[in-house]
Amino acid sequence: MTGKELAAFARSKLGTAYVYGMKGDMLTKEKYDRLKILFGPLVWESDAKKIGQVCVDCSGLISWCTGIHRNSQGYHDTAEQVFPIATINQAPIGAAVWKKGHIGIYMGGGRYIAADGSPYGVRMGNVAGSGFTHWFRLKDIEYKEEEMAQKETILYNGKEYTVELIRKDDVTYLKTRDIAEVLGLSVSSRGKTPVLADK
Repeated sequence: MTGKELAAFARSKLGTAYVYGMKGDMLTKEKYDRLKILFGPLVWESDAKKIGQVCVDCSGLISWCTGIHRNSQGYHDTAEQVFPIATINQAPIGAAVWKKGHIGIYMGGGRYIAADGSPYGVRMGNVAGSGFTHWFRLKDIEYKEEEMAQKETILYNGKEYTVELIRKDDVTYLKTRDIAEVLGLSVSSRGKTPVLADK
C-alpha cells in the first residue's frame, strides 16, 4: 500500500464516527460495554448513541486501512525517523502527523485527516494550529517519492545565488546549468554528457 492510497482511503472515511478503541467496525452494545470497561472515561457516555454505526479512533483509521493494529504510540515507535512538524512541507502524502496520544494522515498542502475525537469523528483540518508535534513515514506504507523542484538560495564564497534544487528519494540535486552559473563556467553538452568550461 502506498501513501497516496492511504490518503485516498482516509478521504473516503470522512464523517465516520469516533469511538475510542474502535478500528473501523460496527459498534454494538457488547463492544461499547467492553470498551467502557477497558478504557473508562476515554469512551464517552454519549458514544452509546453511536451503537449501530461504523466507528473508528485515530490509530484505528490507519489500522482499518492496513489491517495492522497499532496504537498512536506504536506507530511512532516503529517509525525509522521522526521529524519536527515544522518540516511538514517535506512530508510525503500519507505520512503520519503525530502528537502524544493522537495520530493523523498528511494529505499534502498543509492539511491532514484524522479521527479527531468523539465530538468530531473523521475530519480534515490544517496541520498549523492542530497541536501535532512530529511527522514520520509509517513502517507499513510504501512512499513513492515524486520529484520535487523548488527555487532556493545557496551560498558560494559568501555570496547568495538562487538555484533550482530537485529533491527525490531523500536526495537533493542541483542542476548542472545552475552549478555552472554559480561557478562562472559555460556549459554545453557532448551527446548526453554535460561539458563545463571556463568562460
